[in-house]
Amino acid sequence: MRTSVLNAMRDGHRSCLPGTFVDVEGVQGETTENSRPTTAAEGWPWMGRLENVAGLMFVLAGAGLVLIRWIGSDPGLPNAEIAAMAVGAPYSALGLLAVLGGRSSRPALMVTAGASLAYMCMVSALTILLMPFALFLFVRGAVGLGTGRQRHLGWEELCLSSVLPAAPLLAFGYLLFHEDPASWQSDEYSFHSTSDIVTVTESVLSLGAVTLAVVVSIVWIVIEPAWKRGSPAP
Repeated sequence: MRTSVLNAMRDGHRSCLPGTFVDVEGVQGETTENSRPTTAAEGWPWMGRLENVAGLMFVLAGAGLVLIRWIGSDPGLPNAEIAAMAVGAPYSALGLLAVLGGRSSRPALMVTAGASLAYMCMVSALTILLMPFALFLFVRGAVGLGTGRQRHLGWEELCLSSVLPAAPLLAFGYLLFHEDPASWQSDEYSFHSTSDIVTVTESVLSLGAVTLAVVVSIVWIVIEPAWKRGSPAP
């Protein structure tokens, strides 16, 4: 064994011993293929694809809700366009966060995004149809945490995984439960009234929370790691 190690030090820095290497300075270590957690995409590719599909379902559902609310609004409803975007955008944002969490080995982000979506699915008979997808994302994230898929640890990861999904959820809850009665006239002979409309303030809060969550998530998960990989080592 000693002879083979000495030969490795003279000829190429690596010994023939399985699982070990020796450099020219005599530093010895071990290499293992199981030194990092296995992601869903690596262990069960079809499960990773299901996570992506479930998240993208909410991205599309949010866009669909914008169209449904805008087209189905009463004639002359104040702030109809921006109100429709404020209602649908949180679904799309949280679906995107769930996809980013799954693809970047952050099941904690998938858990919080899935839980927020499950709560938001209970607001109407239409959105309740999306509940199975929300529960799937939540369960997959919880399983990922239990099996060690969370590669990124630290207090900042915990804070971002909790705060980012909470921002669209809280803004959505505010515009949903804060009542603002209003009445308006669409033409000379038509009068309309409602017990609650989505005001400009509520819409701005919702869209601002969505924008903040999406931008910070993309910078945190996509841009910053790519920048670190491309920067030269000190």
